[in-house]
Amino acid sequence: MDLRSVSLGEEFTVKALRDKDRPAVRKLTAMGLREGKRAKVLLKNGRVILIRLDNSRLIIDQDLAGYIEVA
Repeated sequence: MDLRSVSLGEEFTVKALRDKDRPAVRKLTAMGLREGKRAKVLLKNGRVILIRLDNSRLIIDQDLAGYIEVA
């Protein structure tokens, strides 16, 4: 299951990041989105998903969310 299928308000754990060599996926890793991290979906609005990760908020588009495996 990837991040696109997580419901609004639901917490999740990052299980894996696919295609880690993509620059956008490497950027997510640099911002703290790593395997084993817990986060929460705050907003789903059209093409973007807003998540809370620790004390930060990240906006991820639907295409990039497909690379994030969650549990």
